Amino acid sequence: MNGKFLVLQRNPWFARQPPRLRDALLERSRVSRIETGRWIYGTGDALNGLYGVLEGSVQLLMTPGDGEPRLLDIAPAGQLFGQAAHFGGGPRLVTAIAGEPTLLLHVPDYALAEVARSEPTIWRNFTALLYAQLAGALQLVTLLIHLPPPERIAARLALLTLTSDTISLTQSQLAELCGLSRKTVNGHLRKLAREKIIAVNYHSVTVLHREKLHARAGGILRAML
Repeated sequence: MNGKFLVLQRNPWFARQPPRLRDALLERSRVSRIETGRWIYGTGDALNGLYGVLEGSVQLLMTPGDGEPRLLDIAPAGQLFGQAAHFGGGPRLVTAIAGEPTLLLHVPDYALAEVARSEPTIWRNFTALLYAQLAGALQLVTLLIHLPPPERIAARLALLTLTSDTISLTQSQLAELCGLSRKTVNGHLRKLAREKIIAVNYHSVTVLHREKLHARAGGILRAML
């Protein structure tokens, strides 16, 4: 596997796939560098394949009934997102934007169809990926409904950094992702930083002690992971 693709091995779904399937997907992928703020796709666009973050990060936004786009998630290096048109279900539900200079992998739908001709089980494998994405969405709902602020922040950081120790985001963005005020998030981040569990920079957070971060998130995170 080419060195630039090794980051995808951190993704649980990708790491579980047979080597021949991983190689087939990578051989048919396109890699491009995306500038900060550039749209990758928008809400309502047709489904057009699978994306993977090799470097940088991608912001995923959803527009609720009030018409104001809201930050839903951030995909760091190693994370996969998107969906194949084979599964149907209508147009894309979210907008994907590069949150920083980002190296992005794209396996278009026609390439997935090519792989399927030699690997007929590929759609079953992608059903597992779709299920994992749905499970992730339900995890976020659970966090927002049931966890108090300290555990919610720790759990959100743990989920954001599953494939990368460092996540690029501001405290305002983390507050939006947690459904809390920036002041509340700032106070809890400072406490985690004083205890050397995380390091906080201007536009990023780095996990220094993953086990302690998970412990701060409580038992609900262990059940999710």
